[in-house]
Amino acid sequence: MGTNNNGMIILIIIIALVILVGLPIYIKKKRIKDKKAIISSRKNKDEVWKSVKKYLKDSNQYGNEIIDSYVAKRPALDYIDPNLAPCEKRKLSYVNKIREYQYKIARKQINQNTSNTKFVRPPIRDLYVVCFTTKNTKTNEIYPPQAIECEVVVKKIDKKTQDRQIFINGKLNYDKEMYWIAPIKNAELERMQKIEAKNNQRNEKLKKRLKKKEKNEK
Repeated sequence: MGTNNNGMIILIIIIALVILVGLPIYIKKKRIKDKKAIISSRKNKDEVWKSVKKYLKDSNQYGNEIIDSYVAKRPALDYIDPNLAPCEKRKLSYVNKIREYQYKIARKQINQNTSNTKFVRPPIRDLYVVCFTTKNTKTNEIYPPQAIECEVVVKKIDKKTQDRQIFINGKLNYDKEMYWIAPIKNAELERMQKIEAKNNQRNEKLKKRLKKKEKNEK
C-alpha cells in the first residue's frame, strides 16, 4: 500500500514538473503567435534592427546604440481613437468614408465603360511604424525617441520562392504616430500582464496542492 502511495506521489510530482516547465514555453510561443500587429519573430526583429541601423547611418547618426524599439502595423484606414473629441472622430470617420466612396465610384465607372476590365482595388501597402530610442555609446546620453516608416514589399519569383525587401520611406513625427500607437501598445501590455498574472496564480495553486498532497501522504 505504501509503495502504491509513493508511486502516486512521484507521478504527481513528475506531472507537476512537466506543467511548470512546459507552461512558460507554451505561453512564450502563444505570445509570438498572438502579436499580429507587431513584428515579433527573430527574423523580423533582425530586419527591424538592420532597418533602424541603416536609417541611423543614412542620417549621419553614427555611434548611436538602439536601446528600445517598438513596431506597429499601420492600419489600412485611419485609426480612430475612442478617447478623441467627438469633432475629431467625425473628421477621421469622414476621411475613411470618402476613401471608400472613391473606390466605389471607380468600380462603378470601370464596370459601366468596359465589359472586359474589372475594377481592381488598390493594393494595401504593407506599412509599419518603427519607434525607437538610441543612446550615445561614449557618453551614455539618451536621445529623444524617433519614428520612421518602413514598407515591406514581397515579390513572387516562382511558386516556392519570394523576394522580401524592406524599404525606409522616411522619418515621421514621433508624437503624432504615438498618438494612435500608444493605446494599442498599452492595451497589448495590459493583456499580456493579465495573462501572466493568471498563469502565476495557477502555478501558485498547483504548488499549494502538491504541498498539501505531500503533507497528507506523510
